[in-house]
Amino acid sequence: MRSRFLGFCFAFLSLFFLSACSEKSEDTQSILYENPTHHFTLQLPKSWEGKYEVKETENQIFFSSKANQPGGILCEMRIWSKEEWKQDGEELTAIIHLEKIGETDDKVYSFSTPTDVQWVVGDAEKEREYQAMFADVPSIKASFAIQE
Repeated sequence: MRSRFLGFCFAFLSLFFLSACSEKSEDTQSILYENPTHHFTLQLPKSWEGKYEVKETENQIFFSSKANQPGGILCEMRIWSKEEWKQDGEELTAIIHLEKIGETDDKVYSFSTPTDVQWVVGDAEKEREYQAMFADVPSIKASFAIQE
């Protein structure tokens, strides 16, 4: 009888842990941002789904909060030539929130965050949404990977 009870407890706990792990994996899923032009990826939080937009120029990629337009910039990736970085980028790291996060033979990748308010001032709900998204920015930066 005791071994049957222990078997039941083990089976129950196994199902409980498997369920908890599968729920956790759904919560930690992310949105893969791939940039084939500049050969890099970033992992965006699943909680950003439907709440962000990406604007790309020749060498800059802006991630913004849709609810906080105009503005709403959360972070920016910039791709520099080695010469541009040496001439301007290195100096900018001392002035603004700009950090070199990778490089290849011919490119330097930088990551920056805004230096001013980017949410709709006076709208507490939009500010909360922006701040919640902005809290995820360090993990996005950490997810940067160059694709060969």
